[in-house]
Amino acid sequence: MHDSVTAKLHDTIKELYHQAIDADKKLQTLRDQGQAKFNAVLREDSQFTSHADHFMPYVAELAEELELLEMASMEEYNTLLARMVSKIQLLAETLNQFLRLS
Repeated sequence: MHDSVTAKLHDTIKELYHQAIDADKKLQTLRDQGQAKFNAVLREDSQFTSHADHFMPYVAELAEELELLEMASMEEYNTLLARMVSKIQLLAETLNQFLRLS
């Protein structure tokens, strides 16, 4: 069961990676035009430990957490999975909103 979940998470993170590349390019274009003057894509009170003015560090954090999830004990697995799913949802929603509006 865990293998199918982690395989789906891999696919999701790969999708987020490609979206983050597009979003970061658009952010750079906006910055070149004197716009997008913010310090972090996500609020500091998000569940992410990363705080960056572009999307890729958040995707990298998810990839690192997936590695931890794959090595987690049965006791840790559900807690880590729930946190990771929550973070994926937040990042996916933010990326979708940004890409739709830009």
